[in-house]
Amino acid sequence: MTATFSARSDVSTVGVLGLGDTGLALALALAGAGTLTTGLDIDPVKIAALRVGESYSLAVSTDALEATADWFEATSDPTRLAGLDSYVICVPVPIGPDGSADLRHVMGAADLLGPLLRPGAAVEMRTTVPPGVITLLAVRLGTVSGLRPGVDFRITGA
Repeated sequence: MTATFSARSDVSTVGVLGLGDTGLALALALAGAGTLTTGLDIDPVKIAALRVGESYSLAVSTDALEATADWFEATSDPTRLAGLDSYVICVPVPIGPDGSADLRHVMGAADLLGPLLRPGAAVEMRTTVPPGVITLLAVRLGTVSGLRPGVDFRITGA
């Protein structure tokens, strides 16, 4: 159950990084609204389930997967995110024993996404993060991509 995107060049494209409950539900909502959506996750069990139309999330029904099958692609291959119009980061931010946010997944997403960004792309952070993290993410994406945040790409937090 993998979408075939090559025939559709007239619609917007989005990549969702992290297919937990929030990321998967968002990805399917976007796909259901007619946006070609590529969902990336590092968990091969999640990707395998999605590719055969099975949901692992209580927040997403198998019917929702079936309804969006032509618009949603699940992958663990980051190169499938190259050159998309926009990206949504939905990775976890665990809280450490000292109460501070562990940003390794957020910065890992920036390192993965940076080389794939194209000028004009939009990036949205859909994970709860402490103040200042969006700025750190923008700097990291700019460093990795060679693009200028706010000029060559835009970034927002939700």
